[in-house]
Amino acid sequence: MSQGISRVSAWSYSAVRTTAIFTLALACLFTPACSDEPSHESSDEPSPNTVVHTYTLRGKIVSLPDASNPASELKIHHQAIKGFKNAQGEVHPMRAMTMAFPPGPEVSLQEFAVGDVVEFVFRMQWEPTHEMSADSIKKLPADTELVFE
Repeated sequence: MSQGISRVSAWSYSAVRTTAIFTLALACLFTPACSDEPSHESSDEPSPNTVVHTYTLRGKIVSLPDASNPASELKIHHQAIKGFKNAQGEVHPMRAMTMAFPPGPEVSLQEFAVGDVVEFVFRMQWEPTHEMSADSIKKLPADTELVFE
């Protein structure tokens, strides 16, 4: 009888050890710290799958964000974008229109007013997520000619 118990104990110990090793291996496989692949979570570098297009545009400020109104936005009536690319990279010209542009992280709008003529960099990211922003903006002379065809 004692041999039967020791065989069961040996089998149980072996099964537990094998299960533990297997579980640890799976944990390392799915944990970035144990992986051979670099993690992009805390990196400032774009992912290899990031698709970003930038366009330098001119336009007129239609509205500015107001801290007392969370629904308010930076809206600019911009000129047409002849070389605008869609998510597949195909050129689909965009007509002149008024659009809301979230200001980029380095953009301050304190010196701007509704009606100002501006030049700005429109950043459009399609992959891995759809994001857009006005990454830089500068005031142009008020008499700068804008063509809204």
